[in-house]
Amino acid sequence: MSLDEKMVELESDVKEMKSLLETAVRTRVKDMISINIRKLETDLIHLKEEKKRQDSRLDPAAASSGATAKPAATNVIPDSQIKDYSWDQSERFVKLYLTNLPGLSDLNEDAVKTKFTDEGIEIRIENYKNKNLVFNINKTCHKINPEKSYHKIKSDYLLVFLCKHNPGSSWSHFTHADKMKSESSKLNSDPKVDSAADPSAGLMDMMKKLYDEGDDDMKRTIAKAWTEGQNKKMDF
Repeated sequence: MSLDEKMVELESDVKEMKSLLETAVRTRVKDMISINIRKLETDLIHLKEEKKRQDSRLDPAAASSGATAKPAATNVIPDSQIKDYSWDQSERFVKLYLTNLPGLSDLNEDAVKTKFTDEGIEIRIENYKNKNLVFNINKTCHKINPEKSYHKIKSDYLLVFLCKHNPGSSWSHFTHADKMKSESSKLNSDPKVDSAADPSAGLMDMMKKLYDEGDDDMKRTIAKAWTEGQNKKMDF
């Protein structure tokens, strides 16, 4: 399959996945679809870059064969997805680090663009070493305050401050997708309940494990469910 055919196939896949995202209802399903869309879009960008390199290698051969030279096309700066990042947190902010960007401070201030939503972030660094760097998170682990979020340009990295919607809370993960994946793994790794044992004891052990290993939201949910259950018992 040629590069052109592969690009057409990927573009069709992205289009269909976005259509599925619009019709999806469950949050976990939406996150899974969003992750796959980002992967497909990244693969498509790589194919386009490879096609550009391939075309540039063919141009000298065409010129040497006596073909009429075509006017040079306007240079299009390709987009490149930033995949690697690190983060930490304080009482008020979650700090995102996009590193390994030497010479970043030499760019014009307007070259770095950030967009914040209640649960998302978009970053675009234009014309950095002949490419545009792009970083997107569709849904963070918890809500943020867009109006109080901002970024700082350092000599070789970009530091982004995401203001917590609930100051003092602790984030277990940076993205909601990572949080769901972790919780799913914990549930799958839980020991099977012995059918011969007391069912309520097995349930209590599982609830205790989730409470001990869960984040603040998980602990509040379990505590609320426990309280409501105790109140119902008292009504009988």
